[in-house]
Amino acid sequence: MPSERAKTASETSAKTADDSELNFSRIIDAPRELVFRVWTEAKHFAQWFAPHAVAISFCRIDPRAGGELHFCHRLDDGMEVWVKGVYREVVAPQRLVFALGFVDSDGRPAAHPMFPDWPLDTVILTTVIFADVNGKTRLTVRQVLGSTLRATSDAFKRERKGAQVGWTETLERLETYVRAKTSAP
Repeated sequence: MPSERAKTASETSAKTADDSELNFSRIIDAPRELVFRVWTEAKHFAQWFAPHAVAISFCRIDPRAGGELHFCHRLDDGMEVWVKGVYREVVAPQRLVFALGFVDSDGRPAAHPMFPDWPLDTVILTTVIFADVNGKTRLTVRQVLGSTLRATSDAFKRERKGAQVGWTETLERLETYVRAKTSAP
């Protein structure tokens, strides 16, 4: 069941007919330069870029076109989900585009531990737009699976459902983190 927060007018989520695409939009009560910075500095990114009750146990990012994004989500039960990819576009403070895939702890392509039938060559393309709205930031996230043909498989359907919840919670954590940064002395 969506949280009350997820029902507000400042947030939307939509999927394509084949569920390969997720879209989210949210107004963050902070300047876009700050919101962009917490997306592009590892010390900040590692504090919020995960769903609720998930820790980031490893984070390395190099936010430039061709730079690497590599992190590990550690779930409450100890399960680790390793993700690695590359930034395709970085336009400060307006836009980020990165392609990600699931990997093992050594950075080699691997199935997601919760979706063992996940195809290893799958790329998840994410575009994040930061728009200034009177001193606040309209954040728009678009995530697309690399192959819509595969989006009909059971693994993709399960991952997309989990990704929708995960992105909602991750963006809630972002909002909380940025709120703390703007209210700190």
